[in-house]
Amino acid sequence: MALAQIQSLPLEQEQPIRSGGLAKQTRAALRLVPDFSVENSAAVSNRGFMGILIGVFVAGLLALLCINTALTSGAFTLENMKLELAAVNDQRDAVLNQVATHSSPDFLAKAATKLGMQPQTGINFLNLNPAAVPTTPRINSKAPSVGVGK
Repeated sequence: MALAQIQSLPLEQEQPIRSGGLAKQTRAALRLVPDFSVENSAAVSNRGFMGILIGVFVAGLLALLCINTALTSGAFTLENMKLELAAVNDQRDAVLNQVATHSSPDFLAKAATKLGMQPQTGINFLNLNPAAVPTTPRINSKAPSVGVGK
């Protein structure tokens, strides 16, 4: 209540002004609320704050655009690599099938026949007992002869 009374009472004080003279003041020296009148609207303006908000919003959108572009290019690279991996796996399967075909007993027998080899008719066993080893070589006349280039 005392402050309200101070503001309402006109005070006559002499204060120096810039021109060097003294002027009488009729307003109170203390104020509780700053002056927000129309003349002081430049201090209250929110244009700067709105500019900062718009700048942050635009920067966020640009950052989001950059992140989205990077992720999209990474997705295309990943898709290309998946397609390349599928092609390499198909080639690997084809090579494994060729190896399996070429290592089959039928294919090996045909290839040996083309080279001039003959199938074995009898079974011979090796006896590694030293007492059973003959001292003179024995020539087997019943064994088929293997010729090269027949």
